[in-house]
Amino acid sequence: NRKQIKPKDTIMGKKRTKSKKAVPQKGDPDFLSPTQLRNARKRRAKQQKSQQEGISAGDETVDGSRNDKPSTKNNATNKKDPSMKYITNPTNAPIVQAAKQYFKPILQDCNVSDFHVHVGPHYEWRTVSKLAVRPAASSSSTANSKPKVAIGLFLPQSHTLLPVPNCRAHHPSINHAVECITKACHEVGIVPYQEHGKAKAVAGDGGGVASDSKINIETGVGQLRYVAINVARDTGAAQITLVWNTPPPDAESNDGNEGEVEGSGSKRKYDGTIDDPVLEELVTKIISMSNKNINTIPSAIEDEKDGVATANDDSCKSTYDDQAPKKRRRRGRREGEAAVDTPSGNINSSITNKVTSHIANGTKRGKQPKLNLHSLWVNYNESWKHSNAIFSFDSSSWRNVHGPPSVTEHLTFNKDGGLLASPKPPSFSIPLSFPPNVFRQANIDAFTNIVGRIRERMQKLGDGKDDISCVELYGGVGTIGLHVSDVVSSLVSSDENPNNLKCFNDSVRALPANIQSRLSYKQKNAADMVMSEPALFQRSDVLIVDPPRKGLDAEVVDYLCQKGGAIKLIVYVSCGFQAFQRDCDALVQSGRWKVEFAEGYLLFPGADAIETMSFFVPA
Repeated sequence: NRKQIKPKDTIMGKKRTKSKKAVPQKGDPDFLSPTQLRNARKRRAKQQKSQQEGISAGDETVDGSRNDKPSTKNNATNKKDPSMKYITNPTNAPIVQAAKQYFKPILQDCNVSDFHVHVGPHYEWRTVSKLAVRPAASSSSTANSKPKVAIGLFLPQSHTLLPVPNCRAHHPSINHAVECITKACHEVGIVPYQEHGKAKAVAGDGGGVASDSKINIETGVGQLRYVAINVARDTGAAQITLVWNTPPPDAESNDGNEGEVEGSGSKRKYDGTIDDPVLEELVTKIISMSNKNINTIPSAIEDEKDGVATANDDSCKSTYDDQAPKKRRRRGRREGEAAVDTPSGNINSSITNKVTSHIANGTKRGKQPKLNLHSLWVNYNESWKHSNAIFSFDSSSWRNVHGPPSVTEHLTFNKDGGLLASPKPPSFSIPLSFPPNVFRQANIDAFTNIVGRIRERMQKLGDGKDDISCVELYGGVGTIGLHVSDVVSSLVSSDENPNNLKCFNDSVRALPANIQSRLSYKQKNAADMVMSEPALFQRSDVLIVDPPRKGLDAEVVDYLCQKGGAIKLIVYVSCGFQAFQRDCDALVQSGRWKVEFAEGYLLFPGADAIETMSFFVPA
């Protein structure tokens, strides 16, 4: 007696007929020819394959689009990149929430409004990047081949590489430089570095390891370890440093000081030669990709003229030209073959000749990449299992093989440009000199807001008079201190990096004479400064500290909690919030200091990081 249920595809006993989509005919807007259909299928299959390979190999790449809001499709990929994890809402990062909770009772006790967190542009803000070079996950080396090169970031708490060919946080010049360096490495046959314990035997010369040889568990194997790229903001030119996995040549050293090197107790001229033939070939290849005139290959004999390379009109191109530009036929050169200027004199003749050949050959092939190259450096840093330092900071480890030694930057205090504070700008230009062996803020646009806030506060302290005595610890090249040089009667900046002193002095020489006399620099770490310069701190009104992520040295905290001298204002800029909490608690609990003002800056929007700027005054 069961009731018979009709199938869903029948209506009144009749089979439902499915309507077929009409096939576009020739002349219709959606019509595709057989060739177009075949190409569409190929593209679709290629996209699906790349997505599957990326997921299975853990080799996802960062979305390269520039929309203000990332697509849902790429959200999972963005979260793989530690610098993009919270990009949809940067203030939701756990460290930002922790900072707000920490400051809430502190600022209420000081009758200060809530802890404000400032966020700048989400994309293309990073102008400094240190990227690891490792074997590509999809590549495999055999007895007759070398692994392919991959350049990217390590995933958090691991040495698993995430390639970033089109990272949205990077300045476009960094992305294009990565593309060009990767291409150059593949053409030259560079062996990417592999850590000890992970290294596999690879075949090849000049750093490769034969398949039947022992792997050095102390140092790992491979040639190129890291690539560091700094961008000159005014031209978009890239300062590139290749970290090479060998000790420095024994002969001489070059620290970029006007072409002079120190060795065996005497200064000698660095002639630009490179001992390693594979490294020389890579350097030659990268320089040939630049659209700069080959005359810019540096002479160690010539001094830097203006500190910034000048870009040609088409120097900011970030794509490969489909065809070489046609030239008017002239005697001695065929049509379509670009002229190659040869440098005057016999400077770096080996590299120069090879660059000339590369440019000519690239022009003939019709595909000459346009790399906006500011300069090229080599850092010799042989790996050791007890150190994971990216650079070797010994002066003998650095070679400036092309272009000017430093990128020159200027901070602009312009309210119309989005500056948060309202300081009176200095009446003179303050150039900052950045070779690759000194610290430079990765997001210098956002850091300008911090410097502007400090300048505004010190102008208020001085009440229009430049009679403030100031000491700066962890000063770097003087990024903060130099920008208050006109509101102080004296400034003593300090840092332990020996490469900072020349940069600071170069900046000072560009300032007015009456300002130069106020400024000095001590090559000491912060602990040595407070222990060996008691008289200096006794007469100082302002102390500026911008320590690394570990926070203030214990000696500095102890001095401020127990003595403090005559200091009226402590300016504390912190990039490590946990360390800042520790130091702030110690200062406040000592009973000598209280927080007058504090705010946060997301210099790395999308990452779980916050830069804190605080003013402490006597309690």
